[in-house]
Amino acid sequence: MKKILVIIMLSLMSGNVMAQKIVFARVCNGGNNNNLYWQIHANACIIVGNLKLYSKDADALPFFLLDSGILVASKTYSHVNANVPSTKDWSYFFTYQIICGIDTILASTDTLKIDDQKPDSTILDSVSIDPITNSVMLGWTSNKTPDFSSYYLYNYDRADPRLIENYKDTFYVDNSTINPKSKSLSYDITSSDSCDNRKEYGNYQHKTICLKGSIDTCENKISLNWNAYVGWPVRVYELYRRINGNTFQLVDSFASSVLSFNENINMVNTKVEYFVRARKLGVPHSSSSSNMSSLFNTGFSINPFDTKISYVSNNIGNNIEVKVERNPLSNYLSIDLYRISEAMFPVLAHSFASTESVYIDNDAINTLKHTYYLMSRNMCGIITDTSELSNNIVLKLSDLNSQLGLNWGPYFTWNTGVKEYIIYRSSGSTVAEASNFVALSNSAIDTIYIDDKGALGAYCYYINAIENAGSNTSQSNKVCYIKTGNIYYPNAIVPNGVNNIFNFIGDGIDLSKSSFQVYNRWGQLEYNTESMSLGWKGINNAGQDIPGDVLFFTAQIRQGTETVNIKGNITIIR
Repeated sequence: MKKILVIIMLSLMSGNVMAQKIVFARVCNGGNNNNLYWQIHANACIIVGNLKLYSKDADALPFFLLDSGILVASKTYSHVNANVPSTKDWSYFFTYQIICGIDTILASTDTLKIDDQKPDSTILDSVSIDPITNSVMLGWTSNKTPDFSSYYLYNYDRADPRLIENYKDTFYVDNSTINPKSKSLSYDITSSDSCDNRKEYGNYQHKTICLKGSIDTCENKISLNWNAYVGWPVRVYELYRRINGNTFQLVDSFASSVLSFNENINMVNTKVEYFVRARKLGVPHSSSSSNMSSLFNTGFSINPFDTKISYVSNNIGNNIEVKVERNPLSNYLSIDLYRISEAMFPVLAHSFASTESVYIDNDAINTLKHTYYLMSRNMCGIITDTSELSNNIVLKLSDLNSQLGLNWGPYFTWNTGVKEYIIYRSSGSTVAEASNFVALSNSAIDTIYIDDKGALGAYCYYINAIENAGSNTSQSNKVCYIKTGNIYYPNAIVPNGVNNIFNFIGDGIDLSKSSFQVYNRWGQLEYNTESMSLGWKGINNAGQDIPGDVLFFTAQIRQGTETVNIKGNITIIR
């Protein structure tokens, strides 16, 4: 008795497991390493010491001791770099000592190879859409493979097709962001064992039924179409309909080759919804439902009315811009914009798309008056609404000696009228510099304004009309006054002296838009430029100094709105 107690105590002190035996479970290929797993089963004997692992990497070779210090309780072991540089045909078994009664026995496990046996296939039973929630529901029969571990679900409409991994249940609801009303969605499933060996997938895809439709509200005709269910043969399609949110009722059944349906609903102002259900051939209770159709509102559509032009205005690019304001209660087939230019008949300028609201009329000259109006058609193509007339503001400028006169035609678009006209002015030595527009005056509803001339060379103006009791504005074209006079230039330059730059001076000159050419006494072109902003320093086109000489030049000087051509001589003194 004392001897037995001593053995038991020694076993406990050394970490040995009592009353159990080792069952070698499996070997998994983990890439470079092989991973070994075992279980400890109940037994009348006592395990003494550690496990010893024997292995060989080919059937024709003998086993060799790989490791002799493996703890029993760890239940897993990693054979590091077993498959480096390449995968080998490994076999393994464990040996260990057990005490049974008064005998010490050497025990060994079964010999196992790497488990590469894939589990049985798992196939989806159905993929169906809940018509109310638009959730996609997947179901399948549980996998009976003894070493089965988990399921992997795939959706091929995602950038990453992996929908969920290591899933244990046999039912899954897909509430991902892909809308099953937009397209037919493709799903598949595979299964894995405890070594993560997976059955191939891709040959048993299921595709949902995607129902789409449209309504002709002029005839109250609803047209439906759907794609065939993919996954199993369809015996029949059933169409369900509900009206004004009531219970869905079966409308009709169709052969598996029929994928469309049309019907006329003889009710006005009625909300109609549908979904389609496929029945599996040979399995009456197996089915798959489509998404619910978009809500169809029957009855004649609300004819367009009170469609407005929000504004006709000059935009940043100095083009005429027209903005349309739809009535949110109306149904539009089209909105056509017509333009009447001075002494002309109406012409179709533009047809607005369903979500378009702004049109830039590049064919209209903004210094001429143009009148616009809208004609809107209902869903049956009948014109039911014509807007009020609207026009662009054309601003004109008059030179009144010491003053400048502004006048413009009244702006009419808004039912509430114009609250005020705001005059904006900018100034500078040239038109290019006159870009700092500031509000000059509120002109109430007058359409004339007198401004004093200043000392600068350029003054530019535009008008903003402000809607009365509204937030819309309309901007006129821009007009500029440019002071002009004599143009002066030197007859000689000293490149290395004080007067080292040749240029033109005078009121209203825009050097950035002035070009200049220099020729030598033999008529050869020495220098040319399209901008005189930096002047000329007596160099040629290659940037080299031209020797002292008398040269001939031609210039095209932009002054005000005109171009002045000048010819002359210039002497270079070095």
